[in-house]
Amino acid sequence: MLKQDTLQSFISDGTPQPVCDRYALLPSWAESLDFGELDRNVVVLDTETTGFSYNHDELTQIAAARFEQGEIVDWFITFVNPGKPIPEEVARLTDIHDSDVAEAPSPEEALAALVSFVGDASVVAHNVDFDRTFTTRHPSGYPLLENTWIDSLDLARIALPRLKSHRLLDLVRAFGAPLSTHRADADVAATCAMYRILLAGVAAMPPALVREIARMATPDQWSTQVVFDRIADLQSSSAYSKVFSSLWNDVSRETSSNAAVEPGDVSRETSPLDAKHHFSLRALRRDRLGKKEHAPKVDADDIASNPQRELVFPSQEAIDQAFSEQGLVGALYGDFEPRKEQRIMAEAVRDAFASSENLIVEAGTGVGKSMAYLVPAALTAQANNITVGVATKTNALLDQLVYHELPALAEALHTVNPEMPLLTYAPLKGFSHYPCLRRIDRIVSDGPQMRLVNGKEQTQAPALAALLSYVEQTSYDDMDGLKIDYRVLPRRAVTTTSHDCLRRKCPYFGTSCFVHGSRRRAEAADIVVTNHSLLFCDLVADGGLLPSIRYWVVDEAHGAESEARRAFSVSLAAEDITRLAHRAGADEASRNVFVRAERRVVVSGSEEGSSLFYALTSKARAAGKTYAEAAQEFASHMKDLLFFDQNKRGRGYETVELWINNDIRNSATFGQVTLLGRAMSDAAEKLVAACQNLVAYLEEVDGAAEIQREIASMAIELKEQIDSVDIILTKAPESCAYSATINRKKDRVAEKLEALMVNMGAIMNETLFAKTHSVVFASATLSVDGKFTAFENSLGLNETEFSQSRTCKLDSSYDYDGHMTVYVVDDMPEPSDAAYLSSLQRLLVDVHRAQQGSMLTLFTNRREMEKCFDEVSPQLKEDDLRVVCQKWGVSVKGLRDDFLADEHLSLFALKSFWEGFDAPGATLKGVIIPKLPFSKPTDPLSCERAARDDQAWRRYVLPAAVLETKQAAGRLIRKAEDEGVLILADKRLLTKSYGKAFLNSLPSRTIKIMSAREIADDVRRGRA
Repeated sequence: MLKQDTLQSFISDGTPQPVCDRYALLPSWAESLDFGELDRNVVVLDTETTGFSYNHDELTQIAAARFEQGEIVDWFITFVNPGKPIPEEVARLTDIHDSDVAEAPSPEEALAALVSFVGDASVVAHNVDFDRTFTTRHPSGYPLLENTWIDSLDLARIALPRLKSHRLLDLVRAFGAPLSTHRADADVAATCAMYRILLAGVAAMPPALVREIARMATPDQWSTQVVFDRIADLQSSSAYSKVFSSLWNDVSRETSSNAAVEPGDVSRETSPLDAKHHFSLRALRRDRLGKKEHAPKVDADDIASNPQRELVFPSQEAIDQAFSEQGLVGALYGDFEPRKEQRIMAEAVRDAFASSENLIVEAGTGVGKSMAYLVPAALTAQANNITVGVATKTNALLDQLVYHELPALAEALHTVNPEMPLLTYAPLKGFSHYPCLRRIDRIVSDGPQMRLVNGKEQTQAPALAALLSYVEQTSYDDMDGLKIDYRVLPRRAVTTTSHDCLRRKCPYFGTSCFVHGSRRRAEAADIVVTNHSLLFCDLVADGGLLPSIRYWVVDEAHGAESEARRAFSVSLAAEDITRLAHRAGADEASRNVFVRAERRVVVSGSEEGSSLFYALTSKARAAGKTYAEAAQEFASHMKDLLFFDQNKRGRGYETVELWINNDIRNSATFGQVTLLGRAMSDAAEKLVAACQNLVAYLEEVDGAAEIQREIASMAIELKEQIDSVDIILTKAPESCAYSATINRKKDRVAEKLEALMVNMGAIMNETLFAKTHSVVFASATLSVDGKFTAFENSLGLNETEFSQSRTCKLDSSYDYDGHMTVYVVDDMPEPSDAAYLSSLQRLLVDVHRAQQGSMLTLFTNRREMEKCFDEVSPQLKEDDLRVVCQKWGVSVKGLRDDFLADEHLSLFALKSFWEGFDAPGATLKGVIIPKLPFSKPTDPLSCERAARDDQAWRRYVLPAAVLETKQAAGRLIRKAEDEGVLILADKRLLTKSYGKAFLNSLPSRTIKIMSAREIADDVRRGRA
């Protein structure tokens, strides 16, 4: 059997243990099972090409292997002369060069030979569309269109949805098969090794689910369907039943006559004899979850207000003991060394909780802040039977806490005190992160549809199949890691929103539901881990989204103000308005809920009642058309605000952002937009009234809950739109700054008007601080020049009795002075100088050569980044140094993975790499910051603040830039042994008075001020 720990690293965190065990057994099942005709007369194929364009690229290699019952019995391998040079990046990836293909056959000749080799065999490929397109684009390859093509990528996504990646390279690493090397012959060998494992994965799926997938599409619509069709037949055999009975019996039991049949599911149940072959989404959930009981925790407010009870907090001695070498945290790590900074932070968190005060704590890299707040949080939660919340900015930290830190802490707590109940914890995100079973069930019932994607008709079947399999293999995890094609199955079609959720009227409401089941689990947990977005959206919703949590830790708190402002902002987005207009004014039942109501709702009783219903729907349809016309008129005229674009130099950018000041607001152009917005609002008011009348009428109509909720949801969305028009266009309260985002392209609908709260502190005092006992704000970057003033002001701390706070600054336990050298360039022109860019390009070339790669250059401007890349990259290639660039449309995740995989690769990147990017060790030897990250002078919020306060730049813009620079510097040293250089190429650090604020805030005091040439020489000497 495959070693569990080898495979486990490739399985998504949170995967139920029985599913992990299933995956681990697949290789042994693959060896023992006979897959019939799926395993006979099979050819596994892979191609290499000059690129990814079907129109402009061509084949460079074809490899195919005849595969019979797990054995390769014959090979076909040939290079192909593409008739054009092979790009350098492709040659590097595939190790196929122009010299290899110079004497090779043409595509026509190679494909003719391939057709002869394949014959009538079934063809297996990993990502079939790619290989099938390139092998059938020439007439000599046309016969292959008649073969059955099986996509091993589809099989992997459907049978193994809980894997982190379904790339061939990752699959073979996970299951210990021969490694793929991006050569066609190696990829074929790897696919052969994986093919039977994937067939075993399909065979291990519940028979009812396999049969349901088989009926989703015809082989003409989806060629891989044949696998599910044939596996479904094999599953009924005694050989398969013997192997998988332990997996399948629970499913069949759930659908047997002994199981309680819930209302609304009767039509999908059958007799016990056929139960395991009959699909029921509810049965999948019952089988996975079993009976879950979640007893809610006590609200700390109830304890505080009860004279008979008292909140209990861990003693300082208990915290000190926990962080000793023999204590709780010492038991977590084999090589644990007590860190004074970690203990001090834990004591500060404990004191803040005990005194009902807030805490601001800056803890440098290496302090171990996660455990420093988790230990007092866990002890406080367990001592009082309450829930303590942790909110993070990034999903990476959320996952680290839920799947690594908290399980380890729970185990250690149980070891220290076996009498105490196990520490419980739960992640929780917003509605749109989870699958909606009601919507998925409707798609299953209606059957997958064909969708036009990039000019080609594609079926929803493989995406829906992977989603159903994910549901079968998941307890309550969100679907953020699910790998399906959302172009054919839009995410909004399989998730819901707070507005659209039917709640108690939904047949899946309760523990079966991903959203509400997750929330019930969270209500019963000692620790709830969520994201900043949900924390602040809960404040907007007046506590309707999260359990009643009175003690919070907000980690990565440097991003708290911007996330809070995003949650409390009000907007009018043309895309949303247009979408709602299309729904309200359409004639088709598939889009118009009023038409759908007329067709689906059965009104029993008197003729008078029926007439009233149709009168109400008719009125709503008419109001919908009126609204749609007004909404589309308003949305189309939002582009008129381009008149105010003064940035003539920035014409290369699609998007324009405007500060709506009094001059713009008083203009005729804006006045016309306002009139159209008010007309839309008036039409929306009438449609809301029509919706409310229908909702009230349908309250007593059986079977109308879904339609009723959809109409109510539309009314809620319209009311929000009405309120937004009132705030942004009519009242314009002074508490907000106003912005317009406009796309220059005429055919692109991406306009948005927005009202942004200027002072988040007042809002936080009315909401967060008024409703909590204590909030701990933690981050490695909260102070500017040793002071927390800017952060305190940003969130309104120390402004009221509720927001009183303490501060705690803990330097890193790492030797930054010895391991990080900060260079400041003293002969660089200032960024506004015409000579700046060419000087920067010379510096980048020299420093990359001196360091020999492994550099991360962080830009604030896309155009400057791309100009530098175009100039620097060719020069570095002469030294065999490779740099990649975060160009428009390039995958951020792909860049991260490539950077981490290649120790010598360098990267030019933008905002998404300034924080949250960890590249420890030799993968990152230097960070270069060409320009200090000040917000744009045209930023609407900054403009509004500057208009109100002549010190606004120093109070807001400068601190934000310092913190962002500290975040960027933090990319360099991630472990105690890491070393590297930070190069600051902005001369304003030396010529402007504010430069000291940046330099004094950096973690290293080893700062060298040198010329660009001297810096390159010093870096070269340091490397030597």
